[in-house]
Amino acid sequence: MYIFGQRYGDGPKDALALESNGDYTRDIGYLHFADFQNITGTGDNLLNNVWYQPEEVFPVDGTPEVRQHAFWVPVDTTYFNLSKKLEGLKLERCINSTTCLPRAPVSVRVKRGISANVYLDNAAYRNFIYKKFNVTPVDMESAAVALICLQQRTPFIVIRSLSDLAGGGSSLSNEANTYSTLAAQNAVSATIKFIQLLSD
Repeated sequence: MYIFGQRYGDGPKDALALESNGDYTRDIGYLHFADFQNITGTGDNLLNNVWYQPEEVFPVDGTPEVRQHAFWVPVDTTYFNLSKKLEGLKLERCINSTTCLPRAPVSVRVKRGISANVYLDNAAYRNFIYKKFNVTPVDMESAAVALICLQQRTPFIVIRSLSDLAGGGSSLSNEANTYSTLAAQNAVSATIKFIQLLSD
């Protein structure tokens, strides 16, 4: 992301700094901070926009020192098709005899997920990225793996188990504090099953 924070600075139609060098782009889109103004505050929001940017990648089979850009990194088609068989996989619901999810977790295949460099616990931002990019899961790690696999030309797939609702749960506590170990165990179960499917 490129944060553009001049109070009386350029708007969405104006070039970003270093954009002419290919370092930044306006092609992907942005979030305008004032659209999420705290109604209890006074005055204008002093921030302008956050511009979403692709990552730089130097593929192993590319020209040395010549970068490529990637915003979306597709998973391996064979792996993605095979992952359909994980739907309906029985997952654990309870951590112990007294602490359980309100409903049984389900294994679903999604077409698009994203990684963020922040722990997302904000329903407004979660809704924004869903509407803007049509993504459902958000994590902090998968993009790093995806970009290395892209750079190394290695097929990959991401198997995640969500531990919280990214701001959609209680404002008094975050579900991840309670359910992260359960989510980890369910991710392991799904991964083991996927490896078994690969060997069939």
